[in-house]
Amino acid sequence: MLLTRCIFIIFSLIISTFTLADPFIEERNFVVEAKLSILPKIPVMSINTVLEIQDNNYEYKFSIRTNNIVDFINKVNGDGSIIGIIDEFYKPLHYKYTYTRKEKEKFVEIKYNDSSISELNLIPEPDKNKLTKIGDNMLINTIDPSSFFLNILNYENINNCEKTFRVFDGKRRYDVKFTKEDKIISDNLIYCKANQIKLGGYKIGEDEDVFASSDYIKVIYNDYGEKEFYGYEANNGAITLFINEVK
Repeated sequence: MLLTRCIFIIFSLIISTFTLADPFIEERNFVVEAKLSILPKIPVMSINTVLEIQDNNYEYKFSIRTNNIVDFINKVNGDGSIIGIIDEFYKPLHYKYTYTRKEKEKFVEIKYNDSSISELNLIPEPDKNKLTKIGDNMLINTIDPSSFFLNILNYENINNCEKTFRVFDGKRRYDVKFTKEDKIISDNLIYCKANQIKLGGYKIGEDEDVFASSDYIKVIYNDYGEKEFYGYEANNGAITLFINEVK
C-alpha cells in the first residue's frame, strides 16, 4: 500500500513537471515603411509584439504606433491581444484591439466558437446600410488581421505559398489568397505573392466590384534553414507598404 502511494506521488510530480513547464516567450519588433511613386521609402509606423506559448495555447500581444512624421496626417496608436490555440496554424479564440485614429477611440472584440464567431463588439458601430453585405456563411473559419500577420511569420503556415486566409477585421471581410504559380525563388529568397479579394463590409461605391481582386501582397522568406520571415510588401495602387523586422 505504501509502495503504491509512493509510486503515485512520484508519477504525479513527473506529470506536474511537464504541465508546469515554463512557457515559450518571444518578443519581435517591426518597422513599417511607405513608398509613394518615385519617392524613397520612409518609416511610418512601428509594431511591437510578444508571443507566449504554453502547450497548444498561445497569447499574442501587440502595440502599433505611427511615427511623428505621419502623426499630423493620420495618427494611429493601438494595443491589442489574441488568445488562441495552435491547431495546424495559430487559431484565435478571443481577439481585442483598442486604438485611436485621428483622435477618435475605437474598439474591436471578436470571440470565436470553433469555426464561427460567437460574439462581435465594435465601438463605434458601423452603419451597415452604407456597407456591402456580409453573409453569415462568409464569416465561417475567419481570423482577425493580427492573426493573419502572426501566421505568415511562419513559412509552414502558408502551405508552400498555396494557403488562403479568410480574414474579418470586425467590419471588412476579405480573402488573402496565396498561389503556388506566383511563388518565386531568387537570390536565396522565397517570394510568396497573394491577392487580396474584397468580399464585403466596404463602403458602397468605394469599389465598383467588391468581389474583384485588388491589391497585391508579397511575403518574403529566407530560402534556407527554417525559412525565416524576411519581409512583407503590400500595394494598393498608390502606396506600397513594407514591413521588416528590427533585429
